Amino acid sequence: MPRFRLRPRWWLGRAFTLIELLVVIAIIAILIGLLLPAVQKVRAAAARTQCSNNLKQIGLAIHNYHDVNKFFPSAGCNDGKPLSSGPWPNAGEGTNWGVFILPYIEQDTIFKRLTFTGDSGWTSNGGATSSAVNNVTLSAGIVLQMYRCPMDPHPPLIGNGSNVSGGSIQVTRNSYVAIAGAVNNLDQSGQFKESRNTKDSWSIQWGVTAWGGMISPGFNNVRATTVPDGLSNTMAISEQADYLFYDDGTRGGDYDMTSTANGLYRGHPGGDKDGTSNVLRPGQTWMDSRGQTMTTIRYAINQKTGWKRGVDCTGDGQPPQVCGVSAAQWQSEGANVPLVSAHSGGVNALFGDGSVRFVTDGTSLLTLARLATRDDGGVIGADLP
Repeated sequence: MPRFRLRPRWWLGRAFTLIELLVVIAIIAILIGLLLPAVQKVRAAAARTQCSNNLKQIGLAIHNYHDVNKFFPSAGCNDGKPLSSGPWPNAGEGTNWGVFILPYIEQDTIFKRLTFTGDSGWTSNGGATSSAVNNVTLSAGIVLQMYRCPMDPHPPLIGNGSNVSGGSIQVTRNSYVAIAGAVNNLDQSGQFKESRNTKDSWSIQWGVTAWGGMISPGFNNVRATTVPDGLSNTMAISEQADYLFYDDGTRGGDYDMTSTANGLYRGHPGGDKDGTSNVLRPGQTWMDSRGQTMTTIRYAINQKTGWKRGVDCTGDGQPPQVCGVSAAQWQSEGANVPLVSAHSGGVNALFGDGSVRFVTDGTSLLTLARLATRDDGGVIGADLP
């Protein structure tokens, strides 16, 4: 009887040795280590591009607003026409530029239901007839993605600072701020002079607010033809989209060292009646100094560290580099919070001509001041972005 001999399959009896397995794991780990930074760079580049695109859309909206109203939107002013059919201005604190341009960023459905008959940005009584109550309630829980940089670590929704239901109703938090102008002689060289700064304001402890910019507080009637420096040389909107750090290394929270923590509607109450006719004033040295979804240039881009807590700017002897960011009374309305972002090396900035440029950390304070001012007449330095 013949004998049959089973031949072992070629793969039987073979297996990875421990050394081979470790080698494979090591190779995979090396590949991941090589690829991960590249993936992160791609994601960061995509986020920066999306942020830039947001600002481009905001730029189109600002110019469409200008085409309709014949002036650029105020960074913040009292309520009144063209925002309502009532007298100009209405009593109370109005809202800000981000609300004024809503019809031009495909948010007309919401805008048509908003009211601007007084106190649209803040209410002292909380009554059902208040514009702030109506407006905040309409926008509860809605995130306006165009107003959010993808890399902004702040939460997209934040309790409204309009005193509606104690601020418990959450609304969009903007990653972008209007550039109201610049602080006089901010670089201590004497080359930049600016008289349009608050100085005897009741709220000067929050810092210095200017109205020499293209999108500035009060009603300055800024038009495309009244920007002598040229729209391409004047910044309008930029980023305030990262955290700052105190001098003890502690990171600021969502409500401090910022001018965007009051949510979508809070606005600068600048531009009340001029006393002789039913028109709004331009900025005044005595007007509110607080920053509300706007900033006045005083510090370098992405100056994030070393800030002091609760510094009062009303002649307390503190050096200028610590004022106007974290006020002693409330922390969320600093007038001079720097332009900051989570992008590497700078911030995206919308210019008056609708272009968006990346302004680097190395841009000098003098150049920033001139870019922030519509009519200073200075020559932009070689660090022009």
